[in-house]
Amino acid sequence: MFDRFLSTLSVVSRIPGPRFKFDPSRMDFYLPFTGLCPALPGLLIFSGFSFLFKNPAPAGIPALTVVLVLIVQYLGFNLFHLDGLMDTADAFLGSANREKRLAILKDSRAGVYGFFAGFAALGLKAVLLYSLFPFARDFPALVFAYPLWGRFSAALVPCMVKPLNPGGLGALLKDARPRRCFGGVVLALLLWALLVWCLLRAAAFAGLPQFAIPQLAGSNSHLSIITAALSLFAVCPFTALFYARLYGKSLGGYTGDALGAAIETAELLCMTAALAALQTAVYIPG
Repeated sequence: MFDRFLSTLSVVSRIPGPRFKFDPSRMDFYLPFTGLCPALPGLLIFSGFSFLFKNPAPAGIPALTVVLVLIVQYLGFNLFHLDGLMDTADAFLGSANREKRLAILKDSRAGVYGFFAGFAALGLKAVLLYSLFPFARDFPALVFAYPLWGRFSAALVPCMVKPLNPGGLGALLKDARPRRCFGGVVLALLLWALLVWCLLRAAAFAGLPQFAIPQLAGSNSHLSIITAALSLFAVCPFTALFYARLYGKSLGGYTGDALGAAIETAELLCMTAALAALQTAVYIPG
């Protein structure tokens, strides 16, 4: 089990791990679990700033928190995925035939479309995370779960289309099955919720300030949050389907860039869905 998880983590992150036997089987199941690694630093950075700067936070602290969260997440994990999104934009936003697109995907240089896509993705994620900042104190598990959802979306892409290059890294997921993808994300989310709960209980036991109890206006507010959590299960398959069809029709199969683009896109969409649900819930700050 640990060999399979560490094998999956080694493919999608820059963090060196202990020695293990490389076993790429069941990567579709373990890919959502790797989202725990970028999600946890985001929660810890936010918690640290919340402890140092009591509400209301001084001007600039929320923005600084957002920047630090993104720096840690991208340096450790998401730079690979951002590169996939940028390569996808360069290959498909301009007018090009199949051979030209394949050449663009293999080119390490970023074009104007890729630069724009990368800038837009980082800018949108920063704005969304900043907008979610007021809700993170009461709903940390929901706010910082987007890395798990993004990797769930990437795991679904190989379920819908075959790999373009049988020898590429993306082909390690060629045997992906939807039931394992869904089983992996469900267990990963349960583990994430348990981890957040344990951290908050440990902070309370240590005498540190606890996160406030959510204050919602009416039963419809609770229903909005539950609906948001369930709607994320629809966002990720649709994102995966989009990139599967894009790569499948244009190139005849997916590449690792398709998986990276799916992760970045799904993270943005899931953050948007979470923000919309929390605002609909008529949240009252604690």
